[in-house]
Amino acid sequence: MVQNHEQHFDNQNVKVMLDIPINIPLTDSFSLKVLFNECIIIDERLTSQTCIYYESLDLVDCELNPPKPILIQNNGITIRIGLCEIPIFDNETKQKNQTKFINLTVSAKLLKYRYFEGINRKNIKLLYDEFIQFKVFTCSFDCFLSGYISDVDICINRYTNSPLCFEDALNVLISQTGNKAKHLHKISESMNVGLTFNKRDFAKPSIPFIKFYHKEFELLSKSVDFYNFYLFPTYAKAIKNLTRCEVTIKNYAHKERLKKFNICPQFKTLDEYLNLSEKQLFNVIVFSINSYIENKPRQKAPNLSPTDHLIYELIQNCIMKGYDHKTLLNIVLTFKGSSLETTQVAQSRMRKKITDLFDLLIHKDVKIMTESNHNKHVLEYLNFINLRL
Repeated sequence: MVQNHEQHFDNQNVKVMLDIPINIPLTDSFSLKVLFNECIIIDERLTSQTCIYYESLDLVDCELNPPKPILIQNNGITIRIGLCEIPIFDNETKQKNQTKFINLTVSAKLLKYRYFEGINRKNIKLLYDEFIQFKVFTCSFDCFLSGYISDVDICINRYTNSPLCFEDALNVLISQTGNKAKHLHKISESMNVGLTFNKRDFAKPSIPFIKFYHKEFELLSKSVDFYNFYLFPTYAKAIKNLTRCEVTIKNYAHKERLKKFNICPQFKTLDEYLNLSEKQLFNVIVFSINSYIENKPRQKAPNLSPTDHLIYELIQNCIMKGYDHKTLLNIVLTFKGSSLETTQVAQSRMRKKITDLFDLLIHKDVKIMTESNHNKHVLEYLNFINLRL
C-alpha cells in the first residue's frame, strides 16, 4: 500500500505524496474533445487559416490551409490544442452529423509536482484550470467534463530488482505470445529498455497498444526537463529501478470490446470515465496483456508408472507456481524414516526421483525451462498482472 506522506512547498500551493503508487492503476493521459459551440475562443490562432511564407523569396502562398494546432511547451510539458470534426449521432434526426470540437491532449504532467497521482476525479479540476490559464479558449467545467474521451493511457508502476531483471521479464513475455510475437517490438534506445505490443497507430481492439518501459531511465532522459523542474529531488530515490506498464484504450470499438467481455462499462465522456473503479482499470490492463498470451497445453507425462506420473504432474504444478529445483529438493528434508540410516537412504532416492522427473519436464518444454530459470525474479515481477504462465 502507498503511504500518504505529504510534502508541503512553501512557494507552491501543492501537496505532494512522497511515495509512488505501486501496482495501482492510474490514468496517465487521454485525448479530450470539447464541443466547439460551447466554448469561447480567446486565441484566434486556433481558428485562423494558415498559409505558407517563403522567407528567402519574401513571398506568401495564397492558398489557404486549415488552422494548425497550438503547441504549448513549458518545463518539459507539451500540450496540443487543435480543432477536429467527427460524426456524432443525433437522437432527434437519427443521423450522424459532422460536429466541430476543440481537441486537447490531457497529460498527468499538467499535475506538475503531483504527477505520480495520475489523473482522477479528485484532481481533474486542476487540469481544467490549467487549460483555462493557457488563454486559448474558455468553457465551463461541466462542458469540460462532458467532452468525449479517447486514446486513454492507463498505467501501473512496478519496481524491479535491476534493468537486467526487467529485461528477463520482457523476454518471458515475448516467449508466451506465440504467433502474436510478430506484433511485439523491443525498445532498444540507448537510454531506455522496454517492450511495445503493437504500434499505437495500428492497434486494434483485439491487439491493443501496450508499452513496458523503464520509468527511471525515461525520466532521466526523454523527460529530464520535467523531472528536474517538478520531481527532483523529492523523487530522486523513489524512481530507482521504477518501471511502468501502459495500456491504451483507443476508441469506441475498443470500449465496446471491453464492455462485451465485462471488463468495464462503456464510456463516452470524461465524466463517465472518471466513474470507473480502480478494479475496472486494473482489469483493463490485465485483459489487454493476456489478449497477447497464447497459453500452451500442459506437457503430457511420458510412459511413467502411476506414482511417477503423479509426481511429474505435481512438479509441473510447483514450477508454474514459482518453485525451482532447489526448493523442490528441500521438500525431501521433511521426510523422516524409522532410523537415521533409512531416512538418509530414502531422502537420497527421493532427490534422485525429483531430479530425474524435473530434468525430463524442463527439457520437454521451453516454457517450463524458462519459468524454472527465472521464477525467482521474473514471476515476482509478472504476477502483479495475473499472467497465467
